This record gives sequence, structure tokens and C-alpha cells, in this order.
Amino acid sequence: MDHGSTLTPPKLSQAALDALCEQILEAADHMGDDQILCVADALHDTLRLRRQMRGRVHQRVEERLCTGGSPAFPF
Repeated sequence: MDHGSTLTPPKLSQAALDALCEQILEAADHMGDDQILCVADALHDTLRLRRQMRGRVHQRVEERLCTGGSPAFPF
């Protein structure tokens, strides 16, 4: 799995991620289709929110660089 687009390094090791994926897949064996879709939707929403936040941060940085704006709290 590529984590190159994140701003911070992943907090889970690859081994922990693999174990979590295995647990989720085992749990999915006991879930209905709607429950699996609910989990998938929640993860997708989390990813979408993170990408939106990164986009906003990037946009604000670009705006400041292009306008020569100063930091909000100069010291």
C-alpha cells in the first residue's frame, strides 16, 4: 500500500496493518452485505475528508505564496 500522498508517516506498522486487514476480513465473513458496505463507506468518508483537508491546506499555502502574504501570527 502506498502512503506517499500522506503528510505524516503512517502510525501503523506494515505488520499491524496486515493484522488489522486480516481481522476485518475475518469479521466480514460474519457480516451482512449492508454491514460490509457500511464499513467501506466509513473508511471512504475518512479518506475523502483527509484529502479535502490536505487540499485546503495546500490551497492556503499557495494563496500565501502567490500573494506574498505574511503569516497570521508574526513573531
